Amino acid sequence: MSLFLSILCLKRPVDFVISPCNIPTGSFVLSLCLSFLLVAERCIREHLAFAEHPVFAELAEKIPNYEHVWFAWELVGTHPNKYFTWLFGKEKHYPLNGFGELVLEKNASWQELCEMDSDADGITNGQELGDPCCRWHAAAGDFQISRNLEYRRWMTSHPAHPTRRNGNVHSFPKSCDEEYDAEEYQRIFRNFYFSRLEGTEDVPWSILKLAAFAFMILQIGFWIAFDGLGDDLFRSKSPMSSGQRVLLIAASFLYMDFTSGVVHLILDYAPTFLPVLGGLAGGFRYHHEDPTAICRISWFEYASHTHLLAIPILLVLRLGLPSRGLRFFWIWGLVWSHLFQSAHRWTHFPPEQLSWWKRILQTVLVLTHERHMEHHQDLEKQFTILSGLGDAVLDPLVKLVPAAHYDYWCVFGVLWFFLPNFLDSWLRPDGASSRVSVHEKV
Repeated sequence: MSLFLSILCLKRPVDFVISPCNIPTGSFVLSLCLSFLLVAERCIREHLAFAEHPVFAELAEKIPNYEHVWFAWELVGTHPNKYFTWLFGKEKHYPLNGFGELVLEKNASWQELCEMDSDADGITNGQELGDPCCRWHAAAGDFQISRNLEYRRWMTSHPAHPTRRNGNVHSFPKSCDEEYDAEEYQRIFRNFYFSRLEGTEDVPWSILKLAAFAFMILQIGFWIAFDGLGDDLFRSKSPMSSGQRVLLIAASFLYMDFTSGVVHLILDYAPTFLPVLGGLAGGFRYHHEDPTAICRISWFEYASHTHLLAIPILLVLRLGLPSRGLRFFWIWGLVWSHLFQSAHRWTHFPPEQLSWWKRILQTVLVLTHERHMEHHQDLEKQFTILSGLGDAVLDPLVKLVPAAHYDYWCVFGVLWFFLPNFLDSWLRPDGASSRVSVHEKV
């Protein structure tokens, strides 16, 4: 790939943003290649596991909440610490845990597995995986407590790990002979969702986050001082009309709302053993076990997570050839990213603890408690955390490409991330290769 790009650069000078030897396009190609590596890794891993135990290929349809035990990447076998040994070792033996051995023994029959206790911790497999009454069946569809199938998706526990029983928050129906009490269920869920709000947690300053924040401020200052961003943001003498700026602000808002959902979806389901991506995914998994942890740290500590993601955006813009319209779009994107971090945090405070202006924002602009609580119960919908408008598109897409296929969503995420840059290059009429000055085209 590198040789191919080098030859292109020698034969054809850089003339536009979509040139392969230009920084944005080079970054795009590298990111896309890495995302396809994730697809290849998952395919190889599943091929090896399924070749040894074919029944495992259907477990996602045969076992309730198979993808929703948030601290585990696999319910039946290899521990993450042994993953690379198994994947690259000479002897391809897929180590099974107690639950995996029972799955093979019972041919993944949930009605038999449900009433068993694989890890002998006093909690049945059905209770651990959210179906204490053993009512769930394959193709049960979307989660709804009123359907009287699985009782919960949130806060499940591992049927082969007695030390991860989460017994203090297990919720069981009063009787399996009756329909589930939806009101009682919602009361227990609400207690879990808003639990552990008391107190604060001091998190050590991250040098990397501080450096990312400093870089962000310096880059914005550079654009204001030398590239006319101040005029675009605050003055009427900008070459962009008021209508253009309003349109870009609205487009940026909708784009960042959908982006928040795509990132959220990927990091909810990506395995934690993956380099870099797995570390980020670990924080998202932990959030589902302790939803209010983001409320016990400072606003800046939580909001600064986005500063790390801002670095690649700003670098691509800094080294590329953005129009002032694209810079304006992404600057507002940074504003919206801080707002969606704030809005997400607000949804984990009880409504009565929010100030009046935050409640007004929830009413007219940003995510509400009710919408986000749907995500923490269902786990397969309502991924956006800015306004929730993007879910009208994202939720149907997740039905076509399940969230568990995080690798496919990573490929889509790369395409979505670079879309504004390529649209910017295609929409500029003359394809100018020099940096756009403060007095030139939008």
